[in-house]
Amino acid sequence: MINYFRRYQTGMVLAELYPTIEGKCACGCGKDIPQSRKKWYSTDCRDMAYRTFAIIKGDTSEIRKYLYQLDGGACRYCGSITDDWQADHILPVFEGGAACDISNFQTLCLDCHNEKTHSFPHHNAISSQAVSIVRMRSVYDLGQQSIVA
Repeated sequence: MINYFRRYQTGMVLAELYPTIEGKCACGCGKDIPQSRKKWYSTDCRDMAYRTFAIIKGDTSEIRKYLYQLDGGACRYCGSITDDWQADHILPVFEGGAACDISNFQTLCLDCHNEKTHSFPHHNAISSQAVSIVRMRSVYDLGQQSIVA
């Protein structure tokens, strides 16, 4: 099952995205499959499906490779071209932007990526894990106080 709030889709299998459809190409193009094939109309359909699957699953090397083919390392915010760039989720993961195809990614230079990331109010907040630890310590401390009293 796809989780749109988790960056990496561990355990996801190709058949979840592209189930076999009797007589039709599984990529969704709607073409009838030739007798010599089982799932894909063409190698282009197959390659597109495997690439999209890898991107949705969260394969960073595939994401970076395909995004570089689209943008050539040019930052979509400032236009600078650099080898040191980030693959940024346009709709952030915390808003449900994970498990997406390449259309939810953009190339950002490190400065622009940091500026975008730090513009979110939650970024400077205490993490939920830190809050949980503080709460657990409070519960533990209250329990210890009642034992001593």
